[in-house]
Parts: sequence; structure tokens; C-alpha cells
Amino acid sequence: MKRLRAKSVQQTEYFIALWEKRLAPLGFTLNTPRDATHRGSHVSLGHTDGWRIDQALIHDMQVLPDFRKPTNIRFGFTPLYTSFTEIYTAVERLQRVVEERLYEKYTLEEGYVT
Repeated sequence: MKRLRAKSVQQTEYFIALWEKRLAPLGFTLNTPRDATHRGSHVSLGHTDGWRIDQALIHDMQVLPDFRKPTNIRFGFTPLYTSFTEIYTAVERLQRVVEERLYEKYTLEEGYVT
């Protein structure tokens, strides 16, 4: 269990580092504690278009985050089978959704929790 927790912390810290460099400039906020002792194996990002971005990730990019109102896109990391490459790819796809404005084709009307 200690090794799994250690990998989980490494993965969430990696995702947060990628957020800081690539996603914060696009308007994403970090809605998860930076301190690993205060977070589990997920990271939540906020964005004013969070619902539509979440939909584009699911339907266009095959990335499966959760969405929590009002603006949280939540990414879960399972250290047993999530790779660092998959984390990097998810961030790349998230960046693409925003830079190319792929989310704009989705309605503002929030339907359900993803």
C-alpha cells in the first residue's frame, strides 16, 4: 500500500506540474490542495467552461474525467494501471480542447454528473 500511495502522490504532483505550466495560462484553476497529505488520488481543476470542456474531453478526446458543479473537472489517477504517459496525454488533449475551442459545440446546459 505504501508503494501505491507513493506512486499516487507522484502522479498527482506530475499532473499539477503540467497544470501549472500548460493549463493555468488557459484559465484553469487548481481546486485541489497542493499538499499531498491533504488530497487523495485525484486532482480537480476549475474553469468557467468546465461542463463543456468535460463533455469535449469525453466525447471527442476519449478522456474520462468527472464533473462537479459549479466548475470542477476532476481527474482520478489509479496507480495500479494509470501511466505517466497517459497523464501527459490527458493534459495534451485538455489543452487542445481549450486552444482549439472544441468545447464550444457543447451546450451550456449541464445535464448530469459525469
